[in-house]
Amino acid sequence: MSLITRVLRLLSFVSILIALLTPAQAQETTAPAEAPVEEAVTTNEDVLVEGLTVRPDVLTEVQAGAFIMRIRNVSPRDGSFDVDMWMWFRWSGSNIRPDQTFEIANGIITFRSDSQVEEDDGMNYATMRVQATVFHDFDVRRFPMDNHVIEIQIEDSNWDETVLVYTADSEATALDPQVNVPGWSVTLDPPIAAPHVYNTTYGLRSGDSEAATYSRLSFPISLERTSYSSLFKSFWVSFLAVVLGLLAFLVKSDDLDARFGMGVGSIFAASANAFILSDTLPQTNFITLAEQINLIAVGTIFLTVFVSIWSLRLRYADRDEASVKLDMWALLVFGVVFVILNLLVLNFDLSGAPPLPSES
Repeated sequence: MSLITRVLRLLSFVSILIALLTPAQAQETTAPAEAPVEEAVTTNEDVLVEGLTVRPDVLTEVQAGAFIMRIRNVSPRDGSFDVDMWMWFRWSGSNIRPDQTFEIANGIITFRSDSQVEEDDGMNYATMRVQATVFHDFDVRRFPMDNHVIEIQIEDSNWDETVLVYTADSEATALDPQVNVPGWSVTLDPPIAAPHVYNTTYGLRSGDSEAATYSRLSFPISLERTSYSSLFKSFWVSFLAVVLGLLAFLVKSDDLDARFGMGVGSIFAASANAFILSDTLPQTNFITLAEQINLIAVGTIFLTVFVSIWSLRLRYADRDEASVKLDMWALLVFGVVFVILNLLVLNFDLSGAPPLPSES
């Protein structure tokens, strides 16, 4: 191949390469510069106007009532109970919708049915079914002979008492006769409407007051113990353990297996009953009635074991008559003192704790 032919081929290759690179460079050169993106500026006025809730300038009186169908899972330990009820609201005007803005102030609504507003005797009327978990600080000082007044407290989540005030529909508010709470008799007390003050402005700077006041409607429900069945079911093990501990005095003190086996076994039985009852109660800073009864039982059984040791020492000293006499006196005295102490704690509050504000 001649030199001229090689030069021509080289020139052809260079020409093709230039032809391929030229359009890309031209495109880069002629591509228009992108226009700068203008950020959307949101003014303070736009923020205030969008989604603004207009505050009504008229005070509306809302009549509300409830029909309570079920009260379940009453738990002093957890401090709560579940309620299933129908609620209704009656009001005038179109500025508010209390059926949509109410809440349970001392609980959580777990289900709320849809409501429709209809006209009833010249007023707006709406009703809905509500299921909720309500929180309550149970006063367990007298458990298991404790009485309580639990409350369902209704407030409006939007409007304070300058816009909305509740009144109770006392005539229609009722409790289903089939409502049953194991261990207590249940009665519905008259509903109460009253203002409730929150010592905060919730960050609102335009208000004149340093506190917020909302109208609250409460439905109080009384739970009362009507028999001693709960007391018997809670402490029959402890009472039986004390009886067995006292009956050990009828066994000769030198019969070690029978005499001391009954006492030690009784202590374990009473202690186990105390642990079981503690699982049903919340943590407290005072000694409840249940704990007082258990302490009396365990203390009595412990004293029977102590006296058994004393009686055994008398047997070893060949003072059999003194040992029998000690056993009989201990059986009588401990039995009487045990009954007296239980009657004392059942009739008088010896916990030393003040009552809770909600149940005073």
